[in-house]
Amino acid sequence: MGSRRSLAAAAGLGVAAVTAAATVTVAPTVSEVPARPPECGPRCEPVFDVVFSGSARLAGWRDTEAPGGPSVLAYYVGDRIRDTEVLDGRAVTDGTCGGRLATQRCVVGFDSGMHGSGALASLLTEDRGIEVSDEVVGTAPGATVARLDDDDHPDVALRHSTYEPSYAQAPQYWETYVQSDGTFVRTGCTAPAHDKTPVPTEPARGRCPEPDQRSGPSNGVPV
Repeated sequence: MGSRRSLAAAAGLGVAAVTAAATVTVAPTVSEVPARPPECGPRCEPVFDVVFSGSARLAGWRDTEAPGGPSVLAYYVGDRIRDTEVLDGRAVTDGTCGGRLATQRCVVGFDSGMHGSGALASLLTEDRGIEVSDEVVGTAPGATVARLDDDDHPDVALRHSTYEPSYAQAPQYWETYVQSDGTFVRTGCTAPAHDKTPVPTEPARGRCPEPDQRSGPSNGVPV
């Protein structure tokens, strides 16, 4: 991923030797801190920064100047911003990627509203930049980017409330999704509990409450 240039070692060699010399590829340099995307103001701060081999990277930025400020995903090749994606109404919390060198599938977690959280899936390619392919949302804070199965693609665990009898008093549960070719596939849910339960480390397989069985916002489903 990223542009490359070829160099020939010529010191002490004749013209014929220079012609036959092996070339080496040199990747673009990458700064320690990525450049702030233009869509972010001066109070924008990096939340996560994933650097790939080949000198490409994905960084999630969040504007801290005011509540609900924009978040921006920025995809870089070397130190050049290749593409950006503005996430209105979603405060980036985490992100990670996995895949082959030429393509990276990424999952980005975010908070939304007073109680909501979720995650989006995206494909990164140098030709097309950032392509968001799917999104799921939960009804409680704490959506977490996780590795739930054996492939190299990140997955997601959503946090939900049953809203019975109210949000503050209701038990909560995890709903897990594995990522398959950029789509989130729901595997199941954990049992609702009043105690705070840890983030799942493998796909949940229990039955999930349906949206019309709860008094709160609708269940997170792929869009």
